[in-house]
Amino acid sequence: MSIKAYILGAGVALSALLPACVDLEPEISSDVLKEDYYKTPEQFATLLANAYAQLAGEYGYVYREGYWSMQEYTSDEVAVPTRGTEWADNGVPLAMGQHKWEVNTRDVNNGWSFAFGGVTKCNDVLDNIKMIKGEDERQYDNATKSGIAETKVLRAFYHLLAMDLYGNVPVVSSSNAQLKQSTRKEVFDFIEKEVSDNLPLLQVAPSYGRVTKSVGQTILAKLYLNAEVYTGTQQWQKAHDMCDSVINGGYGYALEADYFTPFKVNNTGCKEIIFPVVFDAVRAQGNMFHLITLHYAHQEVYGFTTQTWNGPCTHEDFYNSYNDSDVRKKQWFVGPIINKSGSTIHFTKGSVDKEAIIVPVISATADQTEANTFDGARFVKFEIEEGIGHHANNDFPIYRLADIYLMKAEAIMRLNSGATTPEALAAANAVRKRTGLVDYTTLTLPELLAERGRELAWEGHRRQDLIRFGEFTKQWGRMTTGEYYKPASDGDHRKLFPIPKWVTDAAPGVYTQNPGYN
Repeated sequence: MSIKAYILGAGVALSALLPACVDLEPEISSDVLKEDYYKTPEQFATLLANAYAQLAGEYGYVYREGYWSMQEYTSDEVAVPTRGTEWADNGVPLAMGQHKWEVNTRDVNNGWSFAFGGVTKCNDVLDNIKMIKGEDERQYDNATKSGIAETKVLRAFYHLLAMDLYGNVPVVSSSNAQLKQSTRKEVFDFIEKEVSDNLPLLQVAPSYGRVTKSVGQTILAKLYLNAEVYTGTQQWQKAHDMCDSVINGGYGYALEADYFTPFKVNNTGCKEIIFPVVFDAVRAQGNMFHLITLHYAHQEVYGFTTQTWNGPCTHEDFYNSYNDSDVRKKQWFVGPIINKSGSTIHFTKGSVDKEAIIVPVISATADQTEANTFDGARFVKFEIEEGIGHHANNDFPIYRLADIYLMKAEAIMRLNSGATTPEALAAANAVRKRTGLVDYTTLTLPELLAERGRELAWEGHRRQDLIRFGEFTKQWGRMTTGEYYKPASDGDHRKLFPIPKWVTDAAPGVYTQNPGYN
């Protein structure tokens, strides 16, 4: 059963079913005995809803000032030019884009809170299960064991996000665990064991929005694909095998014929989506891509009930990496902004009084103070619903099948010293077939990285990919002045974010700061 209904009703459901956290010996004022709780997948979905709900919300997975911005603002896919005073945000977007963040940078702080907030909520679920079912897990029924396995793998997923960003982080395996900083390798080993040990207990049939067996396998595939970055030891064969486990597992996943199907307003249950963030414009908010990227003039086009923000766009070089015949290029808006009568909107603001025409170039200087209001292709991959306000209804795919195929192609090529093979070509071309382009007849690792960018733009994978391919610290984002939006980074230490200052201050003597940060 899908988790979506339970997430949307989490407030009511949790207040009815969870004991108050301040009362360790709650009275059960009901005829239902404690041991009768949480015996079905539906009951566990209700209990777990709060842990999944951490992914949504304005401070969730796609928060523009947290986890998502750390993965995307720092990459060659996103530019956040300051148009006069707009989007200055005390210099944070520019610091993220130019790799100049510090130990107290807003987004770095929020990313930590998000990841470990998810860990905490998973541990709360496990505590409540023990409170109701007792301490001896050997006596639990199969439904309870499956629910615990689901919770533990979700907790491992949150640890993966934290470890990917910050490196040496705590392993918080219980709510009363002693705080201790672990090495990245120790966290890697914990995630691998936690997921592997619980795979046999996870539900086999996919359940939209829930951690089932295929989601666990995808988490492991991601872990193994980046193993060399995380631990210094490559695990390409394991990455390949996990991708095949998802592809050949009989789960019913399939690549959609239309590239844009996984991003439609009503994309719940899309057969390409393996694991999504579940959104709802009212009850599970947080998808605000339409708001942050579209120009002010777009409000008139779509009848939004709130003003758009004219913010993040993409770099001209990234936009130009798409062939004009590639249907995926339509995920970027350039050109005149047309109203419902068919006329180009005339935009007036301050000294600006001209037709609203979005261009892919960014005509700014290195300090980003002179960008034009119309500069930069805007992100419109997610179908735009007319008449909405701050939040959209589209679910956000964290993992989808296209990524699995591209991961498989990469793992094969890495095992073959970077050279292509028929199997790698078949995997890459399975994704490419719907783009309107001819199949690859040969493929290089740099081209595969470019293809991953075109396919997965703004889906939260790019920083990780650039690091794995050795491109993250290089310069990018040529502007009309000839300068680069992002010069070469000031060192390899930028491949990790610092442990936030508020975290180290709260636990003196526990943390060793990542190299390169004070």
